[in-house]
Amino acid sequence: MFRKLLLCVDPYPPSNTLVSHAIALKQVGAEETILAHILADAPLELDTMLREQARPEMEQQKQILEEAKLKASIAMEAGIPAHALNALAEKEDASLLIIGTHGRGLLESMVLAGSPLGNVSSKLLHLSHRPMLLVPNALPTKETGNAPPELFSHLLFPTDFSDTAEIAFAYLETIVRATQCPVTLLHVQDRSRPAPHLGHRLKELQELDGLRLQRLQGWIKGLGAPDVRIDLIQGNPGDEIVKRAKSCGCSLILMGTQGKGITREILLGSVAHHVARHAAQPVLFIPALL
Repeated sequence: MFRKLLLCVDPYPPSNTLVSHAIALKQVGAEETILAHILADAPLELDTMLREQARPEMEQQKQILEEAKLKASIAMEAGIPAHALNALAEKEDASLLIIGTHGRGLLESMVLAGSPLGNVSSKLLHLSHRPMLLVPNALPTKETGNAPPELFSHLLFPTDFSDTAEIAFAYLETIVRATQCPVTLLHVQDRSRPAPHLGHRLKELQELDGLRLQRLQGWIKGLGAPDVRIDLIQGNPGDEIVKRAKSCGCSLILMGTQGKGITREILLGSVAHHVARHAAQPVLFIPALL
């Protein structure tokens, strides 16, 4: 499923956070990693100096990955970071892009309060139509060491029962088969935009959504998940997903996105974009088919 990983790293200063997440993804089939670092266009002499400065740390990260039995390579490209990373992902046919949402350089905060969407993480989400793992608080520190995180200790799967959610559900199935992880299935009935003409049917709709969740629950249990909970609540979907992820102690949020990457959702400021901005946990975004 995620055989080839593209790690969007920044060696100034170094961090092994994304490397450790790549190692955790061995559980779901990761075999190969590309450590990608994008340099600004510069004269030849400066370009050579920047590459020489970045290479020692990237070689160390490459060694960590290889010691974990992952094939690893280094790619340093010049250009506009988000566009260059997206082009590299296409060229290498990457199964999954991994990028941090905090730090400096490529690991900038995805959106600072009150600021426009302008940095690498948000632009890459805007451009890419490949699955992407956003890792929050990927700060430039080595405190986490090389041990992989417990990425699949408890997975939260928000669904709106759309075609896009069905595509994401196929990824959930594969992960459960491989990891036997506990899962919480969440549906938030959006009450932020009430439909007066449906008021008399709210109870009926709630029962229908409950039955949908129970059907998914039975299927995931059949794949070997030891604990599958269902949660049907009302409220603002983005807010409730972030709250539920925190309260249930989930290790990963897996959810579908609309359009190409989350282009439409960025423009509309909708659910996936809100989760990307505010979730404290890694978020695995599965895009809709083009």
